[in-house]
Amino acid sequence: MQVTVENVSELGRRMTVTVEDANIEQAVQERLKSIQPTVKMSGFRPGKVPAKMVAQSHGGTARRDIIDALVQSSMQEAFAQEKINPASPPHIETMKEEGSALIYSMAYDIFPEVKEINLKGIELERATAEVQDEDVDTMLETLREQRMTWEPLKRAAKEEDGVTIDFVGSIDGEEFDGGKGSDVLVIIGDGNMLPEFENQLVGKKTGQDTSITMTFPEDYRAEHLQGKQASFAVTVKSVAKKKLPKLDKDFAILCGVEAGIAALKKEVRANMTRELSTTLKSQNKRKVMDKLTANNEVSLPEGPVQREAEYLMEQAKTNLTNQGVNVEGIPFDIENFKDPAKQRVLLSLLIGKIISDNNIEPEEDKVKAAIDAIASSYEDPEDVVKFYMNDQQKLSEIQMMVVEDTVVDWIYENVKVEETTSTFSDVMNAATA
Repeated sequence: MQVTVENVSELGRRMTVTVEDANIEQAVQERLKSIQPTVKMSGFRPGKVPAKMVAQSHGGTARRDIIDALVQSSMQEAFAQEKINPASPPHIETMKEEGSALIYSMAYDIFPEVKEINLKGIELERATAEVQDEDVDTMLETLREQRMTWEPLKRAAKEEDGVTIDFVGSIDGEEFDGGKGSDVLVIIGDGNMLPEFENQLVGKKTGQDTSITMTFPEDYRAEHLQGKQASFAVTVKSVAKKKLPKLDKDFAILCGVEAGIAALKKEVRANMTRELSTTLKSQNKRKVMDKLTANNEVSLPEGPVQREAEYLMEQAKTNLTNQGVNVEGIPFDIENFKDPAKQRVLLSLLIGKIISDNNIEPEEDKVKAAIDAIASSYEDPEDVVKFYMNDQQKLSEIQMMVVEDTVVDWIYENVKVEETTSTFSDVMNAATA
């Protein structure tokens, strides 16, 4: 097999492959002969169809299949021989037969060669934070809020009370879409409904019928209601106040901890510390990678960028679908995903260069520590560890994560770093934002 490669652009290449002694015609005849006993045709007994008729009906398909198989096998051999890893699927441009030889040319892109990693001028902040006692107390209050109950009241409603109502809204005497509700819990001051509506429930009692008049904001989400004045016939079905559980052994049991409130606090702190560590690591890593890509410009082939953009777009659709959003009518544009796709492709090339230059491999102890950290949040950590160790795909994901962490550490070691101190709430709020 003869192979020649020519440059057609910075990253574009054309490869011409000559497969000598392809003997396609001979292979076609052998294929037809092998299928002749199974060919069925009207007017002939099975296996008795004349060879000429078999060739007429199946010759074209046999030839295409043989050539396709020959091209695929020779293409892989050619890329291996030339030590080429194409960045895009090859596109066959020309193909011809000369005697017993098959000659074809194909166009493809290659990945750019990253000659060196430029870290010059990079300055990084590396944030640290710890879980404080007040953070644990705040989390316990959140857990109490999540498990609160409502205590019925005989008095009139006031701020922070929960008022359960039925209501029917109308504009100019006509009911409007979305203006009707039954057994709706309104927490006064919570902001789940418009403040003008919530505030008029103050002073109302259980069993009372009342009327609320309000004007929808000009920027209200429902366009047909923007700026409109509406009246609501409201029936107050109950008024209640929040009743939070006490921080005692029963509350700990309610949270799944049998050993009491001290044990609950210890578990809450451990969970918060683990979550904080993971979030800090992610945020610091993102800062490092953003600086790395900003400091290293590389021409990128279109193929991988296009595939990555398509992947990101499908991922966005899946995420929205999982949130209950109907994506059928949303006009997704692949161009909106090109910039993040370019960042991801570039980052992959840069990380690969750093790994290659520094012979970075996933150290077993770090892989084991990463798996143990993941397993620690589960009820039976040993089963989780076994799952990761016995699933090659999952294990490979952890190994790559460890390698990337090592790359981040290498970058930190080679640039100017300023250590900053943050708080649990600031770190977690930034992650949410």
